[in-house]
Amino acid sequence: METEDQQVERIKQFWSEHGKGIVAGLVIGFGLFYGWRYYDAQTRAAQEAASEQFESVIVQLESEQEGSMAAAQEFLTANSGETYAHLAAFELAKHAVEHNDYATAVSALQVVRDNAEPALRAVADLRQARVLLAQEQFDTALAAAKAAESVAPFKAQAAELQGDILLAKGDTTGARAAYQAAIDAGSQGLAEIKLNSIVAAS
Repeated sequence: METEDQQVERIKQFWSEHGKGIVAGLVIGFGLFYGWRYYDAQTRAAQEAASEQFESVIVQLESEQEGSMAAAQEFLTANSGETYAHLAAFELAKHAVEHNDYATAVSALQVVRDNAEPALRAVADLRQARVLLAQEQFDTALAAAKAAESVAPFKAQAAELQGDILLAKGDTTGARAAYQAAIDAGSQGLAEIKLNSIVAAS
C-alpha cells in the first residue's frame, strides 16, 4: 500500500506529464461554452436589430416618408440573405410599382430570387415576371415565370403567366400550350377561359 508521500509523488508526476493538456482542455471547453453563449446572444441581438429595422423600413414606405425607398434598398443590401430583407423587398417592389418605378421593383425582387428559400423565390419569380411583362420585356419575363415552375405549388400559376406573356408577345401557339399546361397542372385561375378565347379567335 502506497504511503501518502508516494501518492503525492504519483499525483505530482501525473500532473507534470498531463497537467498542461488538462488545463488546455479546460480552457478550450470553457472557451467553447462561453463562446457559444456569446455567439447565441450576438445572433439574437442581430435578429432583434434586423426586426426593428424591418419594421422601420415598412413604416417609412407605407407613410411615404422622404427617402423611404433609399432606406429600404440600403436595408436589402445589408441583409440580403435574411428573411426580413426578403419581406422588405416585396414591400419595396410593391411600392415602386405603385410609383411606376419598375427598375427598382425588378432590382428588389432580384434580391429575393438570388437569396431566398424556394417558396419565397418562386413568389419573387412570378412578381418580377409581371413587372417585366408590364415593361414589355417579354423574353426576360418569360424566363422569370419559368423559374417558378420548379416549386410544385406554383407550377400552374407559372404556366398561366407564361401564357399571358406569350400572348402579349404575339405567340398564340405558345400561349395555347402554356394555358393547357396550367390547366393540366390544376389551375384554379382563368387559364381555361383564356385558352378558349384563343381558340375562338383562331
